[in-house]
Amino acid sequence: MRTTSISSFDYNLPNSLIASSPLDKRADSRMLHYNLKGKTYNDYKFSELLELLSAGDLLIMNNTKVIPARIYMQKETGGNIEILFNKKINSKTIEVIFSSSRPPKPDSLLNIKKEHLFKVISINGKYLVLEIIHDESFFSIFQNHGEMPLPKYIKRPVSDYDKEKYQTVYASEEGSIAAPTAGLHFTTDMIKKLINKGVVIKYITLHISYNTFKPIVVENYLDHDLGSEYIEIDESVFKCISDAKMSNSRIIAVGTTVARTLEFCYANNIKKSFYGYINLFIYPGFKFQSINCLITNFHLPMSSLLLLVCAFADKEKILNVYAHAIKKKYRFYSYGDSMFLENK
Repeated sequence: MRTTSISSFDYNLPNSLIASSPLDKRADSRMLHYNLKGKTYNDYKFSELLELLSAGDLLIMNNTKVIPARIYMQKETGGNIEILFNKKINSKTIEVIFSSSRPPKPDSLLNIKKEHLFKVISINGKYLVLEIIHDESFFSIFQNHGEMPLPKYIKRPVSDYDKEKYQTVYASEEGSIAAPTAGLHFTTDMIKKLINKGVVIKYITLHISYNTFKPIVVENYLDHDLGSEYIEIDESVFKCISDAKMSNSRIIAVGTTVARTLEFCYANNIKKSFYGYINLFIYPGFKFQSINCLITNFHLPMSSLLLLVCAFADKEKILNVYAHAIKKKYRFYSYGDSMFLENK
């Protein structure tokens, strides 16, 4: 009988293996290739993906762009408050996650160096709804005052190079608070060479919010509220998937966000262009319909992302893969190495 206890998805990771900084060259990262059918491990450089893929294989990537989503502000009382963009409600109203010794009061103002930028509309737990009281758009405010929202487990100040490195080379659609990290390993040159080889590359958009990383705080993960996130997908993506299936080619989701987007569409029989919110929670027992390969980084213990990967490749196999990666001293999490899971 399958357990739904999140504690059973724990593993021990030495702190020394948590990647706190990016590599100088993206494609110099390591890639653990695991064939689910052959049950074989192979250790590669990510750049060697060029040799592993063939003409007709389909790579699907998330072209979302990270915004400088974290801003340090002051309340009217003079106290400090940190806000993290979560989602746009309309052109003048946004939802953010906040951290402060005391919550701000409704109708109070938030400022930077005495310049008032937001009015607090409502408070719900750790979430605030803010109204923009400035001439700037909310994107402009974050671009001018925000910093790149590195995960909190990276225990160093944000640097200028994070503006480039914590962004995929193909990022184009602004709206995420985190990078689709599986894509961080690709270079523009790699993408050109893959296309020249005949690999088909398509893009979807999923704007990553706090919901992607929201900790599972209930023991039974079925009680976890995943929340929703905004996606855009063009009809041509479904056509390419259909063609790849017909030719028995690999269909590779670059990252868990791509996997969730595609599987939501297939689960809901969406085969036309779609724009809207999805809330698909993937955990062991889920039957994948769209992809047969997944490129993904190594994820935190007891996270919804780890559950998705275990759903794709089997919990016992994945925990064994993670044990192999730890033994081989792979770098973990957002700035870390990746694995290529092949079920083909």
